[in-house]
Amino acid sequence: MLDLWRPPAEAGDPIGCLSTTYTFDGNLFDEQCLGRFLDIESDPNREDLAFLIERELKLGSTYAGVLVDHTRAGVDHSLRWDILPVRIPRGKQHAKLSLLVWANHARVIVSSANLTVPGYRLNHEIASTLEIRREDGYHQHIKESCFFLRGLLPFVPGGLNLPTCRRASDFLDRVELIISEWSDTRRSKSLQQHLVFTSPATSIGLEKANLIEARSTLEDAVSRCRQFGGSPARVIVASPFFDSDEKVDRVTERVCKLMARKQKRHIAICVPGEVDPLTQKEHLAAPRSILDTAERLSVAITFKLLPSSDLERNSRPWHAKMVSLQATDYVAVVIGSSNYTKAGLGIGDYRNTEANILTIARREPHAREPGQLLALWPEMLEIRDPYSAEWQGTAIESDEENDEHSTILPSGFTSAIYKAGPERSILFYLDPTTLPDEWTIGDCLGTEILTSSTWKSKGSTPFMEVCWTPTEPPEILQVKWTDGAVPWSLNVEDVQQLPAPSEIEHMSFDEMLQIIAAIDPSAAVRAWVKQRRNQNFVDDDDIDTAEPTDLNPLHRYVLCDTYLWKVRKRARILARLREKLQSPVWSVQALQWRLEGSLGVRTLAYRLFEGVNDYSNSNNAAEPILALADLLLILADVDYAPIDDALSKDDFQHHYGLFLRLLAEDLDEKVDLRSGKAGKDVTEFWKNVVKKCQR
Repeated sequence: MLDLWRPPAEAGDPIGCLSTTYTFDGNLFDEQCLGRFLDIESDPNREDLAFLIERELKLGSTYAGVLVDHTRAGVDHSLRWDILPVRIPRGKQHAKLSLLVWANHARVIVSSANLTVPGYRLNHEIASTLEIRREDGYHQHIKESCFFLRGLLPFVPGGLNLPTCRRASDFLDRVELIISEWSDTRRSKSLQQHLVFTSPATSIGLEKANLIEARSTLEDAVSRCRQFGGSPARVIVASPFFDSDEKVDRVTERVCKLMARKQKRHIAICVPGEVDPLTQKEHLAAPRSILDTAERLSVAITFKLLPSSDLERNSRPWHAKMVSLQATDYVAVVIGSSNYTKAGLGIGDYRNTEANILTIARREPHAREPGQLLALWPEMLEIRDPYSAEWQGTAIESDEENDEHSTILPSGFTSAIYKAGPERSILFYLDPTTLPDEWTIGDCLGTEILTSSTWKSKGSTPFMEVCWTPTEPPEILQVKWTDGAVPWSLNVEDVQQLPAPSEIEHMSFDEMLQIIAAIDPSAAVRAWVKQRRNQNFVDDDDIDTAEPTDLNPLHRYVLCDTYLWKVRKRARILARLREKLQSPVWSVQALQWRLEGSLGVRTLAYRLFEGVNDYSNSNNAAEPILALADLLLILADVDYAPIDDALSKDDFQHHYGLFLRLLAEDLDEKVDLRSGKAGKDVTEFWKNVVKKCQR
């Protein structure tokens, strides 16, 4: 399933991704999912430095966020992307939907798998995608995905005014704006796909018009199927988990009532279990009430055992969720995150948030699709006599999803935001009414950041700002109180203000220019890392056989050491830099990162200015000043070329023009021309370049 995160051919630059999950592994998302989405070529395990810089280069202009159930949100993660904890009243954030958007392509991934190693590496899971291209695609899929994701934001503690929620909302707005410029194709009449969701009722705003009604995957799926030819007469279900054993299974009862009348009806339930090799007795991890309820409603029912291994006999715990709805006129399959439970399918008052894809194929002569949907089901052993089987009740959820005994962060700890920049601090949003009496917030090293006694002495306010002295932000926060201790996820207020990786400080101007202006920045980064490692490695044999440079009679005539050669090479690379700056950019955030980021134009200019400083007291002061002037001239000659759904030329000129003017004025103040060593002509030339940038 990780291949689903890779961009298709001609997808263009990544714009952003927003995912949902129940349990979460930050490393898997960071290194494997985002690495593929951003098309990072470096291996995070073997080329860690190259991966770090590549991610910095690509992620700064791209949005990434994950909506996680609040019980599993406290994981270590990069501050370059957001973790948004979701609190569903009396339910879980259980959906597994990912919205991936590139410049020319959008993809919705719906699966049964959490963003964890078991989900993506070990379990038996199922996934499907909805593809939307610039030239063709069904826009409604993107609109429905954005609507569902936006509906989760009110459940994030702290409200919609948090920086994380604003970033997510802005991304969804931008996606809908971009998609609106693409071609919208009509849906096929014989094969259709729909997104069906389970969610509780919520309100985005204070007005009644913003009320979002509760949704049910089961009800929506059956309603869609009826448009193809009546209610289903046959239902097949595969689910690893069920409701606890009661006299009446409410899900089975509702399914039976939604099925066709006045014809033979049949339900097949595929459940986890095993057969005792000695007694041949079946042990089923499901409640007996499913059987009893179906029989009471006069619906034929059979049971099958879900496979626990793959075709190569590797152990694969079944975690996929599938429902097949069949009638005379169609075959339909629902796949996604919904278990065969009330909360999962949306029956009753308390519901999870779930996301599923419904695929409906009309039964037509010579049509392949109905058979392909039926072929999704694996071969399974049918239970001969369900009455004599041992019903063990619903399976105990695996360690991945079992939160029965886990300690949950009290709801009073609403949100923690790191404020980067010259004056660093951590912003704590708290709910005084639901906080424990005594508590402590610290970093992973045990250093106390805020305690309940300090908070009370400051007036027990719902907002506290605490100074943070270290240059690097804490990796994760740790909350302790009388009844437990749990990690607390930390997000950042402004990603642009985060410090650059320390390794970038070792880059020279020309090395940085090569990477920023490269047609393939990934290859340029890897080449720089390789060269850096080779420079740090000294072989004893090389030392013994080395020829001193002063004994080489041709050394002073090597072409690549001449000033003219350096100027020509740099001019070619600066021309490539201008072409990159003229290329379409998809948002103001992406433009600001291109200009102000750790590998942006401002950093590049200041790195070159360091060379001016080094030569300021020498007789060769003109050379670096001319180089700095060349850079400013290239920046002044940028002629932005937008496309339809990119940042407009007027918006680009507004932000870029202001940036260039301030950069030129700042450099003019820093460059010291008072000594006169640069020469009168160079000084006059520099002043003219600054004036051009100001205009």
